[in-house]
Amino acid sequence: MRALPLLLLPLLSLPALAADQDPIDAALDACLATPEGASTPGMVDCTDEAIQAWDKRLNEVYKQVLAGLDPKSRELVRSSQRRWVAFREAEHEAMGGPWRQDRGTIIRVLTVNADLSAIKERVQELRLYGPDGG
Repeated sequence: MRALPLLLLPLLSLPALAADQDPIDAALDACLATPEGASTPGMVDCTDEAIQAWDKRLNEVYKQVLAGLDPKSRELVRSSQRRWVAFREAEHEAMGGPWRQDRGTIIRVLTVNADLSAIKERVQELRLYGPDGG
């Protein structure tokens, strides 16, 4: 019986985690919570908006990081980013391939979510090169 309160203890931190949610992700959650956001096209539209916002954030972080690096590190990060962009473009092409034809409409939601995850992860990776290291 005494173990039950201990099991519930992690749940007390959930409001704190929600308070730390990135504004882009909060806007995505709000969009998905609308009646329009509950449909497959709505989910795709909401996620596309988040992708655009995260892409803008990625470019901001990239510029900030480059500005703070020494010349050699700047060139290494620039080269890495160019390769990441090429990978992302190739991934978009693959995600649009014929394999999806028999996957139903939900595959659109899954592929835009994969793209969103990739951009968010890249933002975190780029932040590692910044003065705060992440």
